Amino acid sequence: MKIINYEELFGEFKPDGAISTDANLIANALMRELYISSGHNLARFLGVKRCFNNDMAMRIWVQKRLDAQDGYFIKDMSSQLQSELYELLPHSDYGSY
Repeated sequence: MKIINYEELFGEFKPDGAISTDANLIANALMRELYISSGHNLARFLGVKRCFNNDMAMRIWVQKRLDAQDGYFIKDMSSQLQSELYELLPHSDYGSY
């Protein structure tokens, strides 16, 4: 019987640092500012795999956006991504008259 080292196996597919420090900082700030709750519905709006919970979906989305940029400032990217999130997420009619 062959013994499988799962940590080694998963390490090949998801290297350490797959989500950068910058992506974590921006994602944390966005989740605080936008009151993102735990759950699993955010992934479909962000275009990431639905198997991820809201926290990880946000981190993956931010990381993908950072990877698409050559150079960036964290504060600028945070503002830009916050604007993009407002466009992606459904808007409610709460408070509209």
